[in-house]
Amino acid sequence: MNVKRFLFLPGALAIALSYAVPMLPVAAQTPTPPAGQYQKRGVNLNLTEAQKAQLKQIRESTRSQIDAILTPEQKAQLDAAKQQRQQRQLGEQGQSGEQRQAGQKPRSKWAALNLTADQKTRIQAVRQDAKQKMDAVLTAEQRQQLEQRRQQRSQKRQQPSQ
Repeated sequence: MNVKRFLFLPGALAIALSYAVPMLPVAAQTPTPPAGQYQKRGVNLNLTEAQKAQLKQIRESTRSQIDAILTPEQKAQLDAAKQQRQQRQLGEQGQSGEQRQAGQKPRSKWAALNLTADQKTRIQAVRQDAKQKMDAVLTAEQRQQLEQRRQQRSQKRQQPSQ
């Protein structure tokens, strides 16, 4: 009985590879979506060029509003954290997914800023306003796709890590 299993395994492997190998060139030629705000997060909303431009303008405006709320020391601390993240990402490009996940999660750059209650409230209001403006740029279908993705992320966070 075990001999039949050993003979079956190479045959099944050969069949599986015969289907997978022709697909490799197609997968290699498939264009990747542009690296927009939502594409970076794994959501391809098929944004138009006008939508991309509007979202970019909203993000830039939000960033400048938040910068106006922060002290010069907090801005410097935030810039340093951003540079460290970029360097870490460059170093991780050659690593496998397992190696990347094995590293510790970086401490939240925002938590390290020691924001005052007033700053937290003002930043939250700016972010909420930006979210509303961004949602207004999206079509109903795009908003629905984005909301589904947000719910999936929320569910993943709530699951205990294994």
